[in-house]
Amino acid sequence: MPHNWEHCFLLHARSFGDTSIIADVFTESSGKVSIMAKGAKNPRSKFFGHLLPFSALRIIVTGKSEMKTLTQIDSNFLSQSVKGPHDLYTYLYVNELMMRLLPKGLPNQELYNLYQSFVELARADAISELDLRVFELDLLDVLGYGINFDTDSKENSEFKDSIIYSYMPEKGFHNAGDVEGFSSKEIAAIKNRTLEGIDKLKLKQLLQVAISSCLDGRELSSRDFFKKIRI
Repeated sequence: MPHNWEHCFLLHARSFGDTSIIADVFTESSGKVSIMAKGAKNPRSKFFGHLLPFSALRIIVTGKSEMKTLTQIDSNFLSQSVKGPHDLYTYLYVNELMMRLLPKGLPNQELYNLYQSFVELARADAISELDLRVFELDLLDVLGYGINFDTDSKENSEFKDSIIYSYMPEKGFHNAGDVEGFSSKEIAAIKNRTLEGIDKLKLKQLLQVAISSCLDGRELSSRDFFKKIRI
């Protein structure tokens, strides 16, 4: 990793010992990176108060190992724009997705731009439920887990207006028979991100199933928070 200023977003931070912090950041040129901020919990440290959740940062790090050492920081706090519990939990959820799904050390400009756009949207206005669904869909696409919205996964044929389809993880939509599912028009609307006419609960459940299949059965801690709110 070059020893120059690096734009990044803080995804997660935790204490290390009595005075230091280990943070996971998503950098523009190096992907997800773990950094050690020595003495960052000391009020006299130049890092003190900067490694806050949901922060956009400019940093300089050094080191050849997987764990880099933070040497300089210039921050712009996104936490100031969190407008309430709803946005806070949404940030926690999105950052946990990024932590779980991103491999370390692999830059992805398209994904960085996607995350940056989502954060900028959150700073400008409260995040809506549909904003989050669009981000989830785009995230799956960028990471190579995108849902097949073009053909029946069993028949390998185009969707038909007279049939209701259900979603099978890692395979796609297929004839649901009598089971509640999605019409061909709804599937096309989701593909085009025109979500206003889609039942919100069905859409949420679809994305939960699709994302869970990418996590290999691991539960998301942030979902415990969502039991108290509706997103």
